[in-house]
Amino acid sequence: MLKSIQWKLVLIYSLLILFAMQFFAVFLTQSLEDYYVTSFAQNLESQGLLLVNFLERYLAADEIGSTTGDIDSLVLEYSRYAGAAEIMVLDNFGRVISATRQSAELRGQRIIQEEITHALTGTRSEATRLDPETKERMKYLALPVRVGNRNLGVVYLIGSLEPLYATLREIQLIFLTGALLVMGVTVLLGFVLAQTITGPIQEVTSKAEQIAHGDYRQRITIHADDEIGRLGEMFNYLSRQLEATLQEISSEKGKIEAILNHMTDGIIALGSDGKILHLNPSAKRLLGLQAAAEPAVEILAPLIMPVNLAELLTTGQQTSQEITLAPEQRHLHVNYVPFQMQEPEPDYYTGILIVLHDVTQERELMRRQREFVANVSHELRTPLTTIKSYTEALVDGARLEPELCLSFLTTIEKETERMVRLVKDLLVLSQLDFQQVGWHKDQYALDELITEVVAELKLKYKETARQITVSLPVEPVIAYIDRDKIKQVLLNIIHNAYKYTAEGGQITISLEQQREQAVMQVSDDGIGIPAADVERVFERFYRVDKNRSRAYGGTGLGLPIARELVAAHGGTISLSSELQQGTTVTVTLPLPQVREEDEGCVSA
Repeated sequence: MLKSIQWKLVLIYSLLILFAMQFFAVFLTQSLEDYYVTSFAQNLESQGLLLVNFLERYLAADEIGSTTGDIDSLVLEYSRYAGAAEIMVLDNFGRVISATRQSAELRGQRIIQEEITHALTGTRSEATRLDPETKERMKYLALPVRVGNRNLGVVYLIGSLEPLYATLREIQLIFLTGALLVMGVTVLLGFVLAQTITGPIQEVTSKAEQIAHGDYRQRITIHADDEIGRLGEMFNYLSRQLEATLQEISSEKGKIEAILNHMTDGIIALGSDGKILHLNPSAKRLLGLQAAAEPAVEILAPLIMPVNLAELLTTGQQTSQEITLAPEQRHLHVNYVPFQMQEPEPDYYTGILIVLHDVTQERELMRRQREFVANVSHELRTPLTTIKSYTEALVDGARLEPELCLSFLTTIEKETERMVRLVKDLLVLSQLDFQQVGWHKDQYALDELITEVVAELKLKYKETARQITVSLPVEPVIAYIDRDKIKQVLLNIIHNAYKYTAEGGQITISLEQQREQAVMQVSDDGIGIPAADVERVFERFYRVDKNRSRAYGGTGLGLPIARELVAAHGGTISLSSELQQGTTVTVTLPLPQVREEDEGCVSA
């Protein structure tokens, strides 16, 4: 409780008032006591002196015994009006001559008291002490009765001080009652006063606590233009500044988190102790972790093993390396960047930022480019070598033999046609890649197009018997296509079925409409394709068996061109095959309900 400023203020304020009142009460009580006791003593002495004056003539008589009755009458009469509780008259030997207490044994007795002894010597004497019987405080005054230099006796007055002290006690009770009342009012006023000081402080504390829990909209109501009011104004200013700053920080944090979470590059932040501070979703994806997985330092072993982290933190130099992660064979370019979370020293680094850039596609593209160049070179070198050899033979004299010359020229013509087909296919792929193909789309019946292609290929392969089955729907399937491009796709697919199906083999061609798609399938029971090569048949220049494909006159670009043409129409092409069981190629084309004007782009 005493930890509260309010209670401390009330306690200090109350103690100050209590001390002041106590000091005042003690001082006043002591002054009153001195005043009343002095007044009582003076009154007692004045009465005693008056009695002394009356007794001088009686005690001066030669025969005191003859005047005893008069002395008794005087003392008795005087005691009625005097404030003394008891009056005694003693002779010069200290014997009682008269007293207010009419006791036979007291008269004639000698009273021995210190103040009486002093009075018998002619000296006024007084004393204050407790009565042994009543235990009351009594005032004792002894006055000598003298005539000239002769001591005639003593007037001994005894007065009770209890009424006086009873009055003082009543005064003290009044002071105590007043003090309690004043203390109550003081405590109440102290609470009110302390509340005016501690109330705003408690409000500041409460608001600060709510701000500490994240509610930055708290404001203090200003009640006065004093120091507390100015404190409240400053608190409100700080609260507004803090809210604005935290909103800005939160906004920047949200931006940074959005950037980090949506970056294609992986970001990993390590502390100086090697622990992971942050790992964004791209980093988890590149490292093969689940999105909700807790980051562990062990997963970074392939990344940080070749790098001395302590040396990087000391030197602050950036470094990089390229690693390959198994079993996906993913190629990552890794950058290591030391950073500072705080700046106690200019060259003090507290962590390392690891940036992961996936270069797998780039490396694959480079590999394919090299492979493409090698394939094109090989495809061109083979017919060129043949042409060169036969040309040299003709120059050397083979031209003089008609039959041999005709055979050589026929071979040169075939190789030349082969190069022309290769160049045409490359040109088509180049135009598709750079979107330089001229499209002439319109509504055409796919069943009529299939019938036309089958008729052309039957005529071409009439010398090699194939069992061809064509399954077409009753209703025509109308598609919005470039007729020549889709015809080229069908020619390529059905041509492959002819080439790789033995004589007497079965080729099945079907067309059906599934919802808003046209599905065309070409199946054969030919030699098929190994499972490992199925997914790569759409790569450029890829051949399952290069010698066999070349013997059939293929360039390895037919299926890649077909895939690009179908994709340009918004469709898909897929292939399934089993070795020595046959192959099925499926082409799907969209069939929208409403067609816009013909699309087209300018040919290069």
